[in-house]
Amino acid sequence: MRKNPLLILLSIVFLALLLSGCASAAEEPTPAPPPEPTEVPVVEPVAEPTEAPAEEPMEEPTAVPTEEPVVEPTAAPTEEPEPMLRTDNLEGETIHLYHFGDLSGPYAAITGPLVFGMQDAVNALNASGGIRGAMLDVQFADTAGSVDEAVAAYDRFTSEDDNVLAMITYGSGEAEALASRFVEDQIVNLTAGFSAEAFYGPGSGYTFGLGPIYPDQLGYFLDWLVANWDEAKPASAGDEINLAYLSWPGAFGQGALTTESRAYAESLGVNIVAEEIYDLSPSADTTTALLNAQAAGANVIWTNTLAFGPAALMNGIGALGLQGQFVLAGDNWAMDLATYAFVSDPSLAVGLITPFPYLWWNDADNPGIQAAQELFDANERPAGAHNVGYLLLLAGVDLLRQSIEVAIDTVGFDALSGQALYDALTTMGPIQALDGVIRVDYSDGSRSPHNVQLRQIQGGPDAFNVLQDWTDMPDLRPAGE
Repeated sequence: MRKNPLLILLSIVFLALLLSGCASAAEEPTPAPPPEPTEVPVVEPVAEPTEAPAEEPMEEPTAVPTEEPVVEPTAAPTEEPEPMLRTDNLEGETIHLYHFGDLSGPYAAITGPLVFGMQDAVNALNASGGIRGAMLDVQFADTAGSVDEAVAAYDRFTSEDDNVLAMITYGSGEAEALASRFVEDQIVNLTAGFSAEAFYGPGSGYTFGLGPIYPDQLGYFLDWLVANWDEAKPASAGDEINLAYLSWPGAFGQGALTTESRAYAESLGVNIVAEEIYDLSPSADTTTALLNAQAAGANVIWTNTLAFGPAALMNGIGALGLQGQFVLAGDNWAMDLATYAFVSDPSLAVGLITPFPYLWWNDADNPGIQAAQELFDANERPAGAHNVGYLLLLAGVDLLRQSIEVAIDTVGFDALSGQALYDALTTMGPIQALDGVIRVDYSDGSRSPHNVQLRQIQGGPDAFNVLQDWTDMPDLRPAGE
């Protein structure tokens, strides 16, 4: 069959048009989509992240490291004082100490050994390297027992040194007279004069004792006496305790009899039946005082004296034939070898009872006593100096050494002062000086020890035996303290 040519031509034209339309339909989707994805992700998203990080993050990190980390580390070491403290290797430095007391007056018998003890202790400390290498320099003034001379010595020392750390005094009179001056000038006073007024009176505060105040000592003895009266009382005594206070005049001699100690005695049922004064002299006659005590019915005698003071009573009791009629007691200084230099018969001293705030030479197993004995022998001190004064000052210098070291550790050597030493003493808590020869604790407002022994002479010299071991004392400091 023959095909129509016209029909074939039309079929070819139709097929060509159809192919052309399909090609156009395939090309339109390709050019249209690219403009939208290309303009939106490239122009808008790129513009925002590029501008924001360029302005904010680049300025803040630059300002922080250049202003804060650089300035603070440089300023901090300048303000910190600790690295600048000098606490060790103090070679070439000097620490000055001052003391004054009676070497030519009535108290010379007890002051002499105190001064020996001070000298020997300081020399030994310097020989061993001082305090962290710093040497101690000590100056002394003899007051001849005069308070006016003590004040003059104080004025002289403070005019020559405008940074006095500490002074050591030996008598109650000068301790009382200078108590407010020590506070005003911020100078620590370490004293062997145990006056309650000096420690706790108005205006006081920088005076610290190497032993307890005298009212506390009397109260402590009375506590023991009341508890042991049946065994301790004289054969002729009844149940009542009748006390005669026989002593010297002055701050020391009258130091145990205060408003507080009187009230305490009354609270214990102890009657103070006589108060007598006798001369501050090795040749004092105590006959009148003793006979008045006997007439008042006294069966106990308390004396606040030392050396020839207790000896005068012992000699008077012997001369009057009154042995065995009284319990004889006194302050800590009364029991000492110095007493034996004045008593007519050593047997008259047997039975004396006193508070004892330190160890004694017969505590030979104590390392501090052993060191003291070696020092005493090495310096060839006379036998009369082998007493409480010498021993007490050895311990006192060790107490100063310990407290000065604490002060140096706290403020540094260059800032060492009386105030720094005061702060050390009042914050150290319990201190055992010279391996426990003395025990002190100046915290919580206390400026005197409150823990002591009670001893009795039960034989010849040095037989100072313990009646009651370390015990707390009544606190009879002046009211308001």
